[in-house]
Parts: sequence; structure tokens; C-alpha cells
Amino acid sequence: MKLSVLINNFNYGQYLRPCIDSVLSQVYPDFEVIAVDDGSTDDSHEILASYGERILTVLKENGGQASSFNAGFAAASGDILFLLDADDAFLPGKLARIAEIYDRNEIDWCFDRVTTNEDDQPPAELQVTLFDKRDTLRKGGFPSLPVPTSGLSFRRELLSQILPMSVAKDVVLSDNYIKFAAAYLGRGAIVETPLTFQRIHASNRYTGTSRAKTLRPRIMIATGLELARRYDGLQALGKSLVAGGIAETTSLLKLPSEARNTVAGGPFGDAAATEVALMAARKRLGNMLRRGQS
Repeated sequence: MKLSVLINNFNYGQYLRPCIDSVLSQVYPDFEVIAVDDGSTDDSHEILASYGERILTVLKENGGQASSFNAGFAAASGDILFLLDADDAFLPGKLARIAEIYDRNEIDWCFDRVTTNEDDQPPAELQVTLFDKRDTLRKGGFPSLPVPTSGLSFRRELLSQILPMSVAKDVVLSDNYIKFAAAYLGRGAIVETPLTFQRIHASNRYTGTSRAKTLRPRIMIATGLELARRYDGLQALGKSLVAGGIAETTSLLKLPSEARNTVAGGPFGDAAATEVALMAARKRLGNMLRRGQS
């Protein structure tokens, strides 16, 4: 079974070498490293070139993280594909241990949790939870999938039903869309014990940043629209995500002052404000979904 690790990079030159080295040092008989550079303007190109034929480098114009996922998938030849942000790293032994989980279980995807402590070592024993929430997703439910990009892996057959995905230069449509689509399309496993290091730093594009709060509603709306457009069985989930995203942006402060005072002082307090926001969301939802399907 061949493994492919798809590294997506944009101006993370200062973290790129530890990331690549963490993969090249893995002990597994057959794997490839594909580094997609999304139009970096720092020293990333020189760092990638220094690895020669040990990695496959894909250089492209800046198009956002989703476009890097698409380019990496197009270049990969593995049976199991791993995603990895260039500022993160794999813990020793990750590839072999995840491959063993695929071998032992009839699963289509496997997500491992991450640690933010750079000194953590891989656990001696793994806690693995088999995961099948396809019925929940069809009914519009939200299963918990608290794993970032660098903890995601998929069988090629499954990922080919998800990628290529719609692109945007910002992070409005990325790993959330992929995770929900994967959980809808197949049976998986979650490794509860971390096998990946996630680096939290000042130049993170989303995690731990001040802009995460304002990006969250946009991510919810974009993800909901794309899921509803692409998969008939995810219409309910897509609508819920869009409604939730609109509700977060339709705050009490956006109501006329008289209505705002009435709602805030009424017997239902915040609950009434939430309902007003949801009513506004429902009015806009149909048009948004139609635009997403066009």
C-alpha cells in the first residue's frame, strides 16, 4: 500500500524544513512527499529545491489552500493520502501506524488528533474510535470532527469523490468541507491519541487568530453551500450550516434600535434575539442555495 503526503505551503519557509523532514524520517516502505507551493514570495522555493528528487514539488500561482489540495491530489499516486500544512509536522511513526489502522479496519478515512506541544512523543498505544455517522449527516446532524488539516488522511477512492473542490484565496472553504464530505461518503476512524504536531504561531491563517471569529460565519456559509450543491444527501446539513452562519452575522446590534430594545427587554431575552436572527437567515437561505447550485 503506497502512501502520499500532500504538503500545502504559502510563505511558511521558516517552518517548511522541519515539516518535510518529519515526513522523510518516517519508517515506511513505500511513500511519497508532494509539496505544493501556492505562490510563496519568501525563501520557500529555495528550500523545496534543496530536497531534489526526495520530494515532488508543485509550484503554482497563489490560489488558496483549496487549490493546493486539488493540485496535490492531481500529482499524487498513493493509495492513502495524507494532508499536512507546512507549518505543522508528523510525529515519528505516524505513517506506519495509520497504515496499520487502514489494514485492520474496513474504513475510508482516518483522522488523528493533534498536539500543540512540540516536545510530545507518539504514544505507545493508540486509542482508536471507529466512526460511522452517515445517517446523522443525512438528517442534518453535526458529528464532532475536531481534527485540523494536518490530521486528515483518506483512501484515494474516497478523496476522488471530494476533490477537486471549489477554490477561494481565503480559507473560507477548506478542511471543514472535506471532513463533512468524507464522513458522509464513508466509514472512518478517529485516533484519539495525537500523532501530529500543530504549530500555533503569529502568522497562522485561522487557528488562534483574531480574524477567526469573523471568518467563522463565512466558513460555515461557504461549506454549507458547497455541501448542498455537491451532495444530494447533504441538503439538510448544508442548510443548517448556512442558517447558522447567517445567524452569527445577523446579530442583535443589526436590528433597528426600537426592535432591538423590545427583543432584549422581552420575556425571552437572548432566545428571542436568536430566533429573530434565524428568521432572517431562513428568508435569505433559499436564494443563497440556488446561487450555490447554479
